[in-house]
Amino acid sequence: MRKFFFVFLILFNMSFGLSIDEAVKLAIERHPFLKQQKSLLDSAKYDYFSTFGNFLPSISVDYSYTKFIDLYPSDYFSRGLSLNISWTIYNAGQNILFNRIKEKLFKSSQKSYQETILDITYQVKNAYYTAVAKREIWKVRKIQLRAAEKNYQMARKKLKLGLVTKADYLQAKVRLENVRYSLVNAQNEYKKSLAQLCSLIEYPLDCNISLETETLDSLEKDKIPSFEKIEKIAFNRPVFSQYRYDIETAKLQSIKSLATFTPSIFVSYSINRDYSSLSQNTDSYSIFKIGLSWTIFEGLKRYYSYLSARENERFYKYRLKELKREIKLSLYKTYLDLKTAYENLEVAKELLKQAEQNYKQALGEYRVGKGDIISLVTAESSLSSAHETYINSLLNIALTKTFLEREMGVKSLYTEGEKQ
Repeated sequence: MRKFFFVFLILFNMSFGLSIDEAVKLAIERHPFLKQQKSLLDSAKYDYFSTFGNFLPSISVDYSYTKFIDLYPSDYFSRGLSLNISWTIYNAGQNILFNRIKEKLFKSSQKSYQETILDITYQVKNAYYTAVAKREIWKVRKIQLRAAEKNYQMARKKLKLGLVTKADYLQAKVRLENVRYSLVNAQNEYKKSLAQLCSLIEYPLDCNISLETETLDSLEKDKIPSFEKIEKIAFNRPVFSQYRYDIETAKLQSIKSLATFTPSIFVSYSINRDYSSLSQNTDSYSIFKIGLSWTIFEGLKRYYSYLSARENERFYKYRLKELKREIKLSLYKTYLDLKTAYENLEVAKELLKQAEQNYKQALGEYRVGKGDIISLVTAESSLSSAHETYINSLLNIALTKTFLEREMGVKSLYTEGEKQ
């Protein structure tokens, strides 16, 4: 039993690998909001299916029992049973229009659900990239701590030998404490970003996940498609189809409003069987009816309902135009941001290279007594800052690219760009 418990503890505390694609898949399977939207989609589907019942006749059975008390010469009762069939055979196509309206609403819900999937995908990618970057910054600050401790120990030894002033020693100690402080903050930021990712995939908030660092490193080799390709792909986003379905729905509502000015024709047939205990007779009879119903006047109600439907149609048309304007602007601004992010990455790489050389030079000079502690601490601090700048540059590319993918409505910017 102890052996089993020991193995369980080891497995429980081990971290497990999770790629960004696996994280997205888990979120789509488990995210509560997505399940909520799926139920809303199914509701729209069943609502659409229900409209087919309007094309069929209605069949009902009625039964009644009546008891008469305190009537001369005695109490008596009656009961009745009837089978009724009714069918509206003409109403200016309102049943057809209603069916098509519900169909368009269902298709609009489908596109809305696809947009929700894109939102969840964006959130997971955003959280994943951020967690990877925060973890790498945490690692860099661990390296900073080791370097600061080394500098501190050198300054301490030289102070004992009388080779440096106490100010040099205190400067190294201050740098060491600052690095320790920043390391604690880096660890906290990493844990929070990891909790964000775990929450999206419905894992415990303190879950231990091994993330793939390559997801950030691979971004260096990517190429940006032209803005023309990006714009062309984006205008095929599900939301544009959703808005077009909303426009078609509004058009059908306008036509349906006009149909209320026309009469409707219906037929009905019923089979009846009545019995009265007073007469001891059973009556059986059938009724066939054909009728016309026409609301000739009810003020200007129907006219204003039609005008309202027409304005609603215009509203959806303008909404689609405004969406195109907003997304095109957002695409262009994000496209420029992504190009700038890649340019900044090249600057960050060069900065890191120069900072590494500067630190090696300052460290060598300090060891042989040619340099001072200020130069060494500054060089080490600059190297640390360059490392973090490089990581944040990669993160900026990742987040900008992910947002651009969300605006385009695609899973991968570069894969879709190559298809065009």
